[in-house]
Amino acid sequence: VLHLLQCRPQSSSDQGARIEVPVDTPRQDTLFTANTMIPNGVVDRIRYIVYVDPSQYARLAPPSEKLEIARAIGRLNRALEDERFILIGPGRWGSSNVDLGVKVTYADVFNSKMLVELGYSSAGGGMPEVSYGTHFFQDLVEARIFPLAVFPDQEGVLFDRRFLAEAPNLLTRLLPDQAASEGVLKVIDLPAVRNGQMLEVIMSSEQSRALAWFRRYD
Repeated sequence: VLHLLQCRPQSSSDQGARIEVPVDTPRQDTLFTANTMIPNGVVDRIRYIVYVDPSQYARLAPPSEKLEIARAIGRLNRALEDERFILIGPGRWGSSNVDLGVKVTYADVFNSKMLVELGYSSAGGGMPEVSYGTHFFQDLVEARIFPLAVFPDQEGVLFDRRFLAEAPNLLTRLLPDQAASEGVLKVIDLPAVRNGQMLEVIMSSEQSRALAWFRRYD
């Protein structure tokens, strides 16, 4: 006997047009690449990156500290509502388990243009789970917020950890009472640190390739 609990169509972010991902962008202008479960689309003129450092997030011991990061992201979502920004963080965005990802809700992220999930391999070599197929994922796709999984440990994948670690943090300028989260949560103003450049993320489901690179817009 088969009991169908619930059924929902799988949405797609396919924009229709064929998208070509450049292959000759300079390494110094590349923030990350991806080659697994790639949607189809372009997110351009990104000014801000909201970044949750995976190693620092993992060191937060009480669940309340990890929940505070999620609540701070919700406040940043409101503070940056008129800006183009993306979120980059560990594991599964929207996870109910704070050890598997940041426990945000759709109300905490709906102003963002993109959610990047960093999947670092576990000690046993397994691939971490990401949001594809979940209700949270579906909500993002239907709202035209691109989810993208990036696996920095995979062969052939580029990920500039150093840039994200060393870029100045504007968190307390936006949220003055959030100083305790500065070691884990970062807000980066890209034009200020990249001499006027912003970020563009190009994703091709046909090529199974994505590229996030810094470029200047006229």
